[in-house]
Amino acid sequence: MSMTMVESLEALARALSSERVRLRTPMHVLTGEAVDVARFFERYYRAERAPGTGDLLRPGLEGVGSERLPADTAERINAMVLLVQSAQIGYQRLAEPPQGTQDIERARFVLSEITAALDFLFDDEVEDERDAQLAQVRRANEEPESLDALAQALVEYAALGDHHRDALDGFGDFDATMLDEAITLATVLRERAPSSETHEHARQALEWRNRLATVLSDEVARVSTAARFVFRHHPQLRREAASAYERRVRAARRRAAAVEASAA
Repeated sequence: MSMTMVESLEALARALSSERVRLRTPMHVLTGEAVDVARFFERYYRAERAPGTGDLLRPGLEGVGSERLPADTAERINAMVLLVQSAQIGYQRLAEPPQGTQDIERARFVLSEITAALDFLFDDEVEDERDAQLAQVRRANEEPESLDALAQALVEYAALGDHHRDALDGFGDFDATMLDEAITLATVLRERAPSSETHEHARQALEWRNRLATVLSDEVARVSTAARFVFRHHPQLRREAASAYERRVRAARRRAAAVEASAA
């Protein structure tokens, strides 16, 4: 990763308008899928031709032209992943005070337990109001970044879980007292909210991280869009280049819409 490339990518992030800056997918999903897309690009950039005759066996992403997809696209994506991850670490150091890390880790564990229990409890192949409620809570708390966001996610998931406490208690060894612990942990986290000065630094760090993440998302989308066209006659390759996360989100939206329509 050359300094020239880093400077070029950072310049793109700084040039983004505020309206364009948004995190479309959770951080771990974005970086994970970006690495996969970079590998996909390297594997399928060049067309595959038959030895000797040169007949085209499989088109390559190079077919859309270097202006749309430069040959160094995979390198750019991998460089952006490193920049985003570095910015994420910088933000977390400001957003999460060093003291009380055990409470933070416990809060994340409790949240993951409640989420997993609700997901499995509601997974009965029947789309109903419960599924719509869970989808709404999930959209509002996609990936809690700050302590305040983590606290809010704990409260909302615990509130939903409390409506189904009897069904959850002992379900797959889930302990329903975690619902009460979630509320307690949320209070602890909110009491540890950073000072206004630290909060402002954290806000700026989050803004910069999101700018870099937006550039990374754009780079990934450019490859995925080209792949849909280039491999339009190769459905397996089209699917390999598509975002599994986006497919799940679209499916969840369709289910929620179906529930709302049936209730109307």
